[in-house]
Amino acid sequence: MTVVSLDRLIEQVEARKLATGLLDTPEATEAMRNKGGQRTPAKRELLRRTEERARARGLAPVAAYY
Repeated sequence: MTVVSLDRLIEQVEARKLATGLLDTPEATEAMRNKGGQRTPAKRELLRRTEERARARGLAPVAAYY
């Protein structure tokens, strides 16, 4: 078994991103984000409540479509 440090793993992941052409920018992340068209009402409610709780604590909510 090979042991890989976290720093080395991050380097390998970044190298694979470059090799495959994945851009690690906010715009690229937003373009790949699930737009939620097939979400169930229960999942939409869960996301809404999660956002509500984050805002109540003064935290930035995770971007989600619901």
